[in-house]
Amino acid sequence: MRVQIQEKDFEKIYRQTYNKLLRFIVIKCNNIDDINDILQETYIELLKKIRKKKILEIDNLDSFMFGISNNIIKRHYYKKKKEKIIAFYNQNEEMQNIEIEDNFDLEQDFITKENVDKVWNYINSKDLLTSKIFYLYFVLGLKIGEISQELNIADSNVKNKIYRTLKEIKDYIGKEV
Repeated sequence: MRVQIQEKDFEKIYRQTYNKLLRFIVIKCNNIDDINDILQETYIELLKKIRKKKILEIDNLDSFMFGISNNIIKRHYYKKKKEKIIAFYNQNEEMQNIEIEDNFDLEQDFITKENVDKVWNYINSKDLLTSKIFYLYFVLGLKIGEISQELNIADSNVKNKIYRTLKEIKDYIGKEV
């Protein structure tokens, strides 16, 4: 069934596709720090397409958005490879607004707003798979089973990475506090 999209539908499309698209981008990205930029560029590209054609006719909204996002990701990493730019992340501005949700009562033990930056820096220093798992679990609130399905790894592997890294973080923060 073909759907017609106009500029007035943009906000509805944004709300409808945001979570699925964010999950798709997290899984496809090679760097956790690039997620927000790619997500923003995807919606800007959609808005440009709508304004250019006035009315877009598409068959599947999710597939259309994933296609735009996939092209943005390819373009983004091609530019980085071509220009050989090292990604720089301004930790002070963006990371202060992220709240970490967990079921482990870890926050009461030792995480404060002052050391959230230290925690995310530590997680970003781990391998890409561990960073993705933490982002999907703590930021997006996905269940372990959903994460293992999305990343094509065993549930036990996801649990192992979460619990082992949480223990490492506790040791890491405990030493500095």
